[in-house]
Amino acid sequence: MEGALSCRPVEPGGERELLSFLERDPVANLRLVWSVRRWGLLNLGLAEQGEFLALRAGGRIRGVLFRDNLGLWRIAARAEEARALVRAGLEMWGPPSAMAGRREDIEAMLEWFPELSSRVQRVEREVSLVLRPGDFAPRHPELAEVAGEEDLETLVGLERSFQWEYLGNVSREWEIRLRMLRLVEAGTTALARCDGRAVAKAEMEAVTPGADELGGVYCLPEFRRRGFAGAVCSLLCERSLSGGKPVRLEAREDNHAAISLYRRLGFRELWPHLVVSFKG
Repeated sequence: MEGALSCRPVEPGGERELLSFLERDPVANLRLVWSVRRWGLLNLGLAEQGEFLALRAGGRIRGVLFRDNLGLWRIAARAEEARALVRAGLEMWGPPSAMAGRREDIEAMLEWFPELSSRVQRVEREVSLVLRPGDFAPRHPELAEVAGEEDLETLVGLERSFQWEYLGNVSREWEIRLRMLRLVEAGTTALARCDGRAVAKAEMEAVTPGADELGGVYCLPEFRRRGFAGAVCSLLCERSLSGGKPVRLEAREDNHAAISLYRRLGFRELWPHLVVSFKG
């Protein structure tokens, strides 16, 4: 690698250079691109925002480490660059609350940095999937509709049920309400109904020029295996794919029912994904 290495935060005004690097791989770096494009680099303290640490050599960005305001780290770099970024991040910020990314990359960081591996509290094994336009097999999108402001309370209730079932706890009410309101205002959440009752939802959690991320897919237990989850996913994916954008998502690798649904829609595996939480 030519030139001396340097690690320093990306300051407001550096958005163009940062995006030029990240959007070389808009699918892998989707969450980082979304944060920059939605919020810029002026940190208002929102959970989706944070700090970007860039590794430079020869005057160019060679890797990026993003720490969001909840302490979660995401890395956009090859192995040696990632190692240098994590070392600099530990010196600058101390240990993260969590790290997320390709399984082989996160496992390498744990092997290289004992101060991380010794603090591991929980490991969530997931799979990252992608849907590209030519692979899409929609499943009854006509059963779903884009949610409006009048559906806010319904969405909040479904999100609360989703978190309780899959996470074992529920975020604060105002956090759920604010997040659902943002999605409604952006037109990126969908509902399916049965006899007038909303029974399933899904969201495009992150929307960027190069790729979108599907998430928050939930169907009430008594209405499962009846096509409602597939319908809300199909409606949202259809809108992204019609613009030529692939759709990415992460699912727990033991959630076989969800992964089976996504595969029927045309999603294909990208890589094993890992989320590691740390003590303290």
